[in-house]
Amino acid sequence: MAIVSPKLAILSLALGLAVAATPGRAQEQGRIAQDQPALSLDLNALEQVGQACRLVFVATNATGAAIDEMSLETVLFNTGGTVDRFALFDFQSLPRGKTRVRQFDLPDISCADIGRVLVNGAASCKGPSLKGSECMDLLGLKSSSKTEIVG
Repeated sequence: MAIVSPKLAILSLALGLAVAATPGRAQEQGRIAQDQPALSLDLNALEQVGQACRLVFVATNATGAAIDEMSLETVLFNTGGTVDRFALFDFQSLPRGKTRVRQFDLPDISCADIGRVLVNGAASCKGPSLKGSECMDLLGLKSSSKTEIVG
């Protein structure tokens, strides 16, 4: 029979409990992340309208709070990966629990030349119970178009 020191016994017990608790803890954290309210923004389509490219976004506000005003600073990169232009998109109000479609026409650019859209930050994010950072903190980005959107 081997003799085990009290320190080694405590360390072994603590390590065993930590390993046993890890899967449940990870599942609990996953539930919290999935239950967290979100603001989703889908770059849904790019349409050529004469000399302008129309960007169509679908925004869904599942933050649990009304957004009275949201403007996003964006950077458009061409297909070669260099910055083409900066643009400010005013999404106006996004009611709590609602989905809204917003479109923006960018003059003098071909949609085929836009390779990626970067959401650089929020110029405004206002609502009765908002602190101002929620529009970026809870923003989830997706593209249903061929153009990538990142943030």
